[in-house]
Amino acid sequence: MRLKIRLNSDKEYIALPIHHNYLLQSMLYKNLPKQLANFLHDVGFSYEKRSFKLFTFSKIQSEHFKISNQQIIYKAPISIYISSAVNDITKNWGETFIRKEYFLLGSNELFLESIEVITNPDFKDKMTIKTLSPITTYRTFEKDKKYYRYYSPTETDFQELIKENLRKKYEVISGEKIPDFPLKIKPIKTRKLLLKYKDFPIEAYEGTFEINTQPNLFKTVYDAGLGAKNSQGFGMIEVT
Repeated sequence: MRLKIRLNSDKEYIALPIHHNYLLQSMLYKNLPKQLANFLHDVGFSYEKRSFKLFTFSKIQSEHFKISNQQIIYKAPISIYISSAVNDITKNWGETFIRKEYFLLGSNELFLESIEVITNPDFKDKMTIKTLSPITTYRTFEKDKKYYRYYSPTETDFQELIKENLRKKYEVISGEKIPDFPLKIKPIKTRKLLLKYKDFPIEAYEGTFEINTQPNLFKTVYDAGLGAKNSQGFGMIEVT
């Protein structure tokens, strides 16, 4: 289930650090019931040794923005999309945003202007998608110390990692083991972004892709995000 949240301010502009995924994520956690927020933040939905939050969110959308003094300045109002493969999570966000008078995003006091439930597209075997937040894939290695190797859409590991991540998410959501399945991701027009979550550097890619897979698996991608770090604001897509 997916929502579009439009937030406004008494001020003309909203100022945030350039790297502000953590602030967006914090706002979302603070606008869930405490027990649910603690479960998602601390536990999540377990798969073997992994844990999935099964939600994702978009970059901020605004009519105009500029970068100044290590900040990004958005013209109010702003919009964000939030999505989860667990409908109760999204419903709780909707109910909270409707009920509360104001919300804090960093030091900005915002209020709800509108909220919209987005209808799912007609999922097909082959679809063209556009990122609403950039996609990241990586492997963890240890040689003297732990380090992370990120992959670009032109590398074989990019597709392999997304496929394995998608398999695990689908099995968590459905409770069913899934045999091997078709998945092909073709970059159409992409660009690399170097971002930070807190002070942790992340390499990610935004743009348009063509995806071939089963419609039920595409729904998992649409609801829970594509690739890794979805709950940190990565891998949200829309169908073009």
